[in-house]
Amino acid sequence: MAKVASGNVLWNQRKRNWCRTPFTFTVYTLTDQELSIKTGVLNQKFNLIKLFRIVDISVERTFLQRLFGMSTLVLNTHDSSSGDGVVKLINIIDGFGVREIMQGAVDDSRRMNGMTTREFIGGDSFDGTQSGFDGGFGGMDGDFEGDMA
Repeated sequence: MAKVASGNVLWNQRKRNWCRTPFTFTVYTLTDQELSIKTGVLNQKFNLIKLFRIVDISVERTFLQRLFGMSTLVLNTHDSSSGDGVVKLINIIDGFGVREIMQGAVDDSRRMNGMTTREFIGGDSFDGTQSGFDGGFGGMDGDFEGDMA
């Protein structure tokens, strides 16, 4: 099997069926640099997401997933190849453990690439302009003299 994702492999798992059997053709691979999602047998599709582009990781569990010990990881990304920026890793065993591994890898990747969360949630943009939060205090001017009784 050809290695698709670059970097050291931190986690690798096949998508599972409803009864935990790995008889699917979707493989998830997490490295220290990117997440790779490979689907298909004859016609294969590869989706590579750089870790520093992942903004949020959440865990969802249906009733059947809870019965069989599986979860769905929902990743909100700033990656144009994933369409609307939402990537779902469906039927993952030990979803909460995988989420911890992935969050650590995302944080490390951001540090290595000099990225901060501010670039994703409306802080100073790359052109030096401010967007999002204005830093105000809801109309207070900061003059607190005489405000105390």
